[in-house]
Amino acid sequence: MKSIFISRILWIIPIVLISSFVAFCLLRLGGSDPVMSYILQSNLPATPELINELKAEFGLDKSLLTQYALWLKDAIRLDFGTSYMTGRSVSEDFLHFLPTTLMLVCCGFVLSFACSLLLGILSAYYHHRLLDSVIRIFCFVGVSMPNFWLAFLLVLFFSVYLGWLPAVGMEGGKSFILPSVSIALMSMCINARLIRANMLEVQKERYVVYAKMRNIRGVRLHIVHIFYNAFLPILTAMGMHIGELIGGAIVIECVFALPGIGLYSIQGIANHDYPVIECFIVVMCVCFVVCNAVVDILYGVLDPRVRATMQKQKGKIL
Repeated sequence: MKSIFISRILWIIPIVLISSFVAFCLLRLGGSDPVMSYILQSNLPATPELINELKAEFGLDKSLLTQYALWLKDAIRLDFGTSYMTGRSVSEDFLHFLPTTLMLVCCGFVLSFACSLLLGILSAYYHHRLLDSVIRIFCFVGVSMPNFWLAFLLVLFFSVYLGWLPAVGMEGGKSFILPSVSIALMSMCINARLIRANMLEVQKERYVVYAKMRNIRGVRLHIVHIFYNAFLPILTAMGMHIGELIGGAIVIECVFALPGIGLYSIQGIANHDYPVIECFIVVMCVCFVVCNAVVDILYGVLDPRVRATMQKQKGKIL
């Protein structure tokens, strides 16, 4: 397992390098002009001298490969440059805004994980009954509902009409309730449907039939014998949904005006602030790749069959 763990970690490096290079090139070849954006926001005269001076200051007067090499040299040291618009260190700004985003993602994941387990198990246990139908309808609606639209509905009902929760900004822990529900609902409904489908499929296995013959029924049958064996495919989906929660948090932070990396990055995109955008892309890429690597490792730890297969292929992986 140690060699498998190392191989998964090593694969993160080329993936992040390729992603950062592609994003770096697309930003500079996409037609956006951070120099003109800076001039317009600063109400400065767009003279040729000023434009050339700003290009030299931002490092945009060099070739594309030279720009990337200089950026990569600093990025390895976790220095993602200085924001064109604010003049502050992008790395320091990200560290300042990161706790809010992490708190939102963690709350959303815990809510999604707990509720999806409950709904999925209940739906499978009461298969083809009234509760199963209600849960399936709820999940269908939840999957079909965009998280930003749900966020506006929650603000309208709980903040505007009832006045129970804050609509925008940070007012302690209660400020995370509506955003967490907004980003968690879709993944919660998807996972609940997956849990139900996997548990119903596992019920057809021979060992479940044998357990029923031994008079093992009810909660013990569904939790010990069915859910445990149906959980591994669900683990993969939940690992993937962590990345989706991070992506959803970007939009939700803008809706609720939460001071996280999502709102900060959206402002950077609007201002064509290359250092902010590049740092955001690298952070998102690392999050997705790390989540996938952790899921692969957990898969091998929990399932001996997968672990044996991975150990046979470790030579090819390395």
